[in-house]
This record gives sequence, structure tokens and C-alpha cells, in this order.
Amino acid sequence: MKSGVLILDKPKGMTSFKVVECVKRRLRVKKAGHTGTLDPMATGLLVVCIGSATKIARFLTDADKVYQGRITLGIETDTYDMDGEILARSPVPESLTREDVQAAADGFKGPILQVPPAYSAAKHNGVPLYKLARKGVTVKKEPKTVHIYDFQITSYEPPHFDFLVHCSKGTYVRTLAHEMGKALGCGAVLSGLRRLRSGYLSVEEAISVQSIMDREPKEIRQRIMPVELVLSHIPSIVVNNRDALFIQQGRGLGLIKVVDYLQEQMAEFKSIKADYLRVMTIEPGGKERLVAIAKWPDFNDHKGRLEILRVWNPN
Repeated sequence: MKSGVLILDKPKGMTSFKVVECVKRRLRVKKAGHTGTLDPMATGLLVVCIGSATKIARFLTDADKVYQGRITLGIETDTYDMDGEILARSPVPESLTREDVQAAADGFKGPILQVPPAYSAAKHNGVPLYKLARKGVTVKKEPKTVHIYDFQITSYEPPHFDFLVHCSKGTYVRTLAHEMGKALGCGAVLSGLRRLRSGYLSVEEAISVQSIMDREPKEIRQRIMPVELVLSHIPSIVVNNRDALFIQQGRGLGLIKVVDYLQEQMAEFKSIKADYLRVMTIEPGGKERLVAIAKWPDFNDHKGRLEILRVWNPN
């Protein structure tokens, strides 16, 4: 398979960029990219798009994430994790219980505002913040809204506690650890992190980076998932070959026609909350093929046209 998605388990100490470079080198491909970076200290799920599949990476980055990790109390660093320079040490209250820690975690559930850490891949005028921070340049970043769907404390052995968090895209778990330290009054840093899930993709399906190094390219390619499978969580319609050709030629599709397809194939479509719509067609052999990804329609705009975000051409 020339293009598709590879599900990897990133080891600790390796950058996401180096993982991608390893994949490119082993598979001898020019184009590859991940759908969401992991800090070097973190392990777990790293989704790598290969070849033409890099065109659909944006539709995978929007997925919510699940992490497990460890937070250490009584320390503050400039990076909000154990790799940074220690700025302060504080005693952890002996009276602090697991229930207290869980109560603090509960306070972060729901929509919250987060400012990216100074040492992060977030960019200012096209330059990653961590590069500016290393030069001593301070940048004021506006807070962004993220959503914490669940935040459970799984164990507490002072000064550490382990957690499981389900959050929206763009959530900085290091910032969450820092804010937990402030809420508990003793400071805190992220001391361990593992990504378990991104959307419906799980680390349980992943292969190790070491296996990429050890296996023959032919074996690795057998683990590449087709784009149609990776995007199967997005609602879809199947259009006839004529309409598929119109879309591929840039002529689009009227919303009246789209509604006709939806009424025939997805009766409950008006109650669905989605960002995107997959447009599929049937090949002569009976296999479904991805034609394009579109913005989920505004059904009040009866005279409008389906907004195509990406026409899929695997070649």
C-alpha cells in the first residue's frame, strides 16, 4: 500500500519528528506526517499519515484524546514537566487526600481556558514558542477554550498521583498539571504521560517504533490502514458515478441533491452533530471508494452547494 495511516507506539525520549523520519526512511517515502505531536517525555499513540494520506491529516487532528499519566506535587518548572528548570519547591500538605485531589480535578471538567506553555510547539508568527523561550523571548498568548470531558484520579501516593483524562484536541496536559498544582496550593509538574486514544484509534492497535526498525518494509506496509477505514467515523453518503465525477472535476454538488442522498441513506441525518461528511462512490468491483470530504451541510441553505474541503486522489 503506497498511502494510508500507520498507528505507532512512540517510545519515551524520542521526538515525534524523529519517529516520522524513521518511517519515511524505512518505507522509502517522501511524504509522511503525524496528526498530533507528543512531547519527547511522553509515550503512546502517534498516528502517522503516509503518502497521499497526508492530505487528510487535518480530519484526524480534530479528534478528542485520552491520556494516562502521573503528576508530581511540590515542584514547579519552566516547562511544566520534569524536564524543565526547577523554579520552586513547596511542601505537600500532609492532610491532602485522594478525595481532595479528585475534587480539584473535578473543577477542571467541562470547557476551560488554557494558555499554551512557553515551551510548546504552538507558534507565534510562524515560530514555535519553545524556540522563542530558549532565546529568552516572552510571548503573550491568548487563552483558548478546550474541553475536559473526564478527569479521574486513579491513585494517590504523595507526592505523586496518577490520572486518566479524556479531553478535546489542543489540550495541553502539562498546563493541566500546572493548574492542578495551583489549585492544590503546592505546585505540580507532569512527570509521566501516555496517549491511549485519538478519536477511535487506540494504542492497542499500534506497533512499536523498534519493530519499524527491525521489520522488512514489506511487513510494515501490511500494517498501513487505508484512508477509507481511518475516516470511517465520519458520516458518509454514497453518490453515483456521475455525481462523483462532478465533484472530482470541481463542479460540486447542490444541497438539494445531498439531502436526497441523506434521506435515502441516513434517515436521522438532521439530528446528527458532525463537522464533516464523507462522499463515497461504488467502484465496478463493488468496493466503496472515497471521493471527497466535505463540510457538514447547513440544511437551511436550500439553494447552496456542498462545500468540498478535500477531493481525494490516492495517486
